[in-house]
Amino acid sequence: MEQIDFILDDIVQMKKKHPCGTNSWKIIRLGADIRIKCMGCKHSVLIPKRDFLKKVKSIEKKAPEIKNTITPNEVSSTPFKWPTLNVLELESDTNSDPVFKEQSNLNKLGYKITGMNREQRWLILTKRAIPELGLKEVVMTIASHVRNRKRQVEGTEKFRYAIGEWEHDLMRLKKDYYQADFIWPR
Repeated sequence: MEQIDFILDDIVQMKKKHPCGTNSWKIIRLGADIRIKCMGCKHSVLIPKRDFLKKVKSIEKKAPEIKNTITPNEVSSTPFKWPTLNVLELESDTNSDPVFKEQSNLNKLGYKITGMNREQRWLILTKRAIPELGLKEVVMTIASHVRNRKRQVEGTEKFRYAIGEWEHDLMRLKKDYYQADFIWPR
């Protein structure tokens, strides 16, 4: 098959049918491995990219193009207090670890730490998340992730990489989109 550029949410047709009877699959993860979800039974499979390229027949439906990156002037100017990231870690013998939502609105738009580099995350933040959710919800969600992981027993150490990446994204959002229209926390 000729080289085709696939993007998230493309619907592809595979050469062989799935046991449920359909051969339409939605791309839900891209990278060295590709995760696809059956459009019939919703079963998902992670396969190496080279195997995927051998097994795919065609693109059935391209995902909609995303508008260009949002500029700081397009961000809603509704003032809000920038969240703090400082929390106290829980004591080691407590069963009250923070409760996490199954999937945040930000995650539903494709934002995640695992399997993505900083530029991929930045594109999702600026092209999808901020236009759809607004700067405030994006910032509050990421800050909540940081605080919740830090609150866990030894969370600062266990989740050091994720916390560092979230804090990087927050600082970049602050630098590029903060317009001094609300009080920045210490």
